[in-house]
Amino acid sequence: MSRSHVRLLAVLSTALALVAVFSCRKNHAAGVPTVPVGPDSCFTDTTHAFTTIVADPDGDSVSVRFDWGDSTMSSWSGFVASGDTVELAHAWPDSGTYEVRAQARDKQLQESNWSAPLAVRVVVARPTPYAPSEPDGPDRGGQDSTYTFATVAFHPESIDVAIRFAWGDGDTSQWSAFVAPGESVSMDHKWSVPDTYVVTAQAKDTGNAKSPWSAPHSIRIRMPDTLLLWRVKLNPIEGRSFYSSPAFGQDGNIYVGSPDGTLYSLGTDGTIRWRYVTGNTIRSSPAIAADGAVYIGSYDDMLYAIDADSTYRWSYKTDGSIQSSPAIAADGTIYVASLDHWLYALNSFGSRNWRALANRVGHSCPAVGADGTIYVGTDDGYIYAASTNGAKVWEYKTEDAIHSSPTIGADGTVYCGSDDGNLYALNPNGSLKWKFPTDSVILGSASIAPDGTIYFGSDDGYLYALNPDGTSKWRYLAGAGIDGSPAIAADGTVYFGSADGSVYALNPSGSAKWQFESDGAVQSSPTIGPDGKVYFTSKDGHLYALKGISPLASSPWPKFHHDLQNTGRAQ
Repeated sequence: MSRSHVRLLAVLSTALALVAVFSCRKNHAAGVPTVPVGPDSCFTDTTHAFTTIVADPDGDSVSVRFDWGDSTMSSWSGFVASGDTVELAHAWPDSGTYEVRAQARDKQLQESNWSAPLAVRVVVARPTPYAPSEPDGPDRGGQDSTYTFATVAFHPESIDVAIRFAWGDGDTSQWSAFVAPGESVSMDHKWSVPDTYVVTAQAKDTGNAKSPWSAPHSIRIRMPDTLLLWRVKLNPIEGRSFYSSPAFGQDGNIYVGSPDGTLYSLGTDGTIRWRYVTGNTIRSSPAIAADGAVYIGSYDDMLYAIDADSTYRWSYKTDGSIQSSPAIAADGTIYVASLDHWLYALNSFGSRNWRALANRVGHSCPAVGADGTIYVGTDDGYIYAASTNGAKVWEYKTEDAIHSSPTIGADGTVYCGSDDGNLYALNPNGSLKWKFPTDSVILGSASIAPDGTIYFGSDDGYLYALNPDGTSKWRYLAGAGIDGSPAIAADGTVYFGSADGSVYALNPSGSAKWQFESDGAVQSSPTIGPDGKVYFTSKDGHLYALKGISPLASSPWPKFHHDLQNTGRAQ
C-alpha cells in the first residue's frame, strides 16, 4: 500500500471516530423554571399575568406551561431563547388558594420537573359602592353664580366612600374626603355659559372601587337678569319653603321672617340691620303697628312684639304653632290665629282680651273691616265674622278647609278662597254674592285694583282677573301653582309669584310685561315698596329686590294684608 493511501485511510478513520463521538452526545432536559412571579392574592373572574424564567443546560430554546392549581393547565407557550422571561395569564372563577407552578420543555420535547409553587389566594370580587343619590340642588340658576349640590352614597360592606360630581360642562370635581356611608357630601359649582346642564355624582371606596354614576339632575343656567337689584340670603336651610312676605315699617326699612326662625330687618339697599331669633321656624308675615312695633308669629307657639331697633317688647304663648300672619285693628288690638285652633285678641301690651273659635281656626290670616269686624277662614271650611268682643256675627260654609285669608272691598264685600277651588264673594251680612270656580285649591288672598278688578291666583297655575260682578275678565297661565297673593302697582301692573320660581309682571289687560326667575319656588306674596321696587322671598332662601317704577296702588285692598305694614286692616 502506498504511503498516500495510508494517510487517506488515517484521515477517514479520524473523521469517523469524531462523527461517532458527536452522534452519541446526550440531550439534557430543560432546566426547572423559577417560581412563578405574579400577585399572591386577586379577585375572582379577574385576569392576572404570571411570569417565569427557564435556563436550558444545552442552550436550547424552551417552551413553558403553567399549572394553575385548579385542575387546569395553560397551553405550551411559543419557544423562547434560554434565559428569557415567559408570561401567561389566568383568571379563577371560584375563590380559594391555588398553587401555581411552571414546567418547561426543549425542542426535543424533553420536559423539566415542575417548579416550586406560588400560592395565590383568590377572593370573591369586592363589591363596588352603590350609585349615589341624584344630586340635590336647584334646577335653575344664573350665569356665573355659585350653586350647592349634595348627595349621599352607601356601600354594601359599609366601607367609607368619597364622592365627586360631574357638572355637565366637561368639568369634574376632585374627590371629597372619605365619609361614612349615608353621610351627605356637598360641593359648589358655577357655570359661565347659559345652557341646560346635567349634574351627576360618583362614589369610590377606600380600595378605589368606583360606583356607577348617579341619576342626573338638570339645571338650567340663564343669562344675568337686568331686573335684579340685589338679593340677600336669609334662610341657610336649603329647600325650606319661604312663605313670609316683606313688610315696610314707618322708618322705611324692610321686615321679614325666615324659615330659620329669625325675624330680619333690612335696609332698602339689602343690608341687614339686625336679626331677632325665635325658637322655631317662621312662616308668618310681620305686621307693623303705628308705634313701630313688629308683630310676628313663630312655630314655637309664640307671638312676638319687637321694636324697630330689635329690642324685645313682649311675647304671648299659645298652645300651638302660629303660621298665620297677625292683623292690627285701628285701636291697636292684635288678632292672630294659632294651630291650637283659637283666634286670639291681644292688646298692645301683650295681654289677652279674648279668644274665640275653639277647634276651628289655624291657617287663615285674620282681616279687620273698617267697622272693626274681624274676618277669618276656618279649618272646617267656614268664612267667619266676629265682633270686637269675639262674638260671632255670622258664618258661611264652603265645601272644604280654608287656608286663604279674607280680602275686604270698599263696599264691605268679603272675598275669600277655599280649598274647594272657589273664590267666594260675600255680602257684609254674610250672604253669598257670587262664587267663581277654579280647577284647584286657592291658598292666597285676592287683591282689588282701583277700578274694582279682583285678582287672585289658584294652585291650577292661573292668575284670574274678575269683574266686580264675579264674571271673568281674563286669566293668565303661569308655569306652576300660585300660593301667594298678587300686588297691584299704581300704574296697573300686577305682580305675582309662582311655584315655578318666577315672579310675573302683567299689564292690566292680562298681557305679559316681564318674568323674573329665581332659583326656587315663590310661595310668598310680593310687596311693592314706596319707590316702586318689587320685593319677594323665594324657596332658594333669598329676599329679592327687583326694579320697579310705580308704587303700590291706592285701592281698597292692593296686596296681601292690605298695606305696606301688612296690618290686614281696611281703611
